[in-house]
Amino acid sequence: MRQLTLTAVAVWLGAMGFFAFIAAPAAFGALDREAAGRFVSVVFPRYYGVGLALGLVACFGLGVRWMGGAWRGLDWTVAGLVALTLYAGAVVLPAAHAAREAARAATGDPAAAMSFARLHRLSSILNVIVMLSGILVVVIETVRRR
Repeated sequence: MRQLTLTAVAVWLGAMGFFAFIAAPAAFGALDREAAGRFVSVVFPRYYGVGLALGLVACFGLGVRWMGGAWRGLDWTVAGLVALTLYAGAVVLPAAHAAREAARAATGDPAAAMSFARLHRLSSILNVIVMLSGILVVVIETVRRR
């Protein structure tokens, strides 16, 4: 089950890294800002869905290990990753989308633009926390294998 947890989190990190460092920068580099924003808006729900699914697979692996008596202190980190991803995808993402649409509808409205900027920053911070915590999980799981 350790391998299941490690693989799920590693694939999750790979997907996050690909989107953050390859797909999103390419979209904003190749498309105008409006089109890139629409692209990212379409991808983000899937991005969070994949993260949530892989996180649940990792939690399943940890749950089976826990039932076998092999639970360790930092195993809760994976549950935290799932909770942050769920919050980012179910709460922050819809709020950011609504704020972006409000800013678009009220061109030049500084309050709507500031709201979107704040939510975008929160989303970025949550993703960095999930990525760094995911790296920690991969390191811990790899060390445990030895």
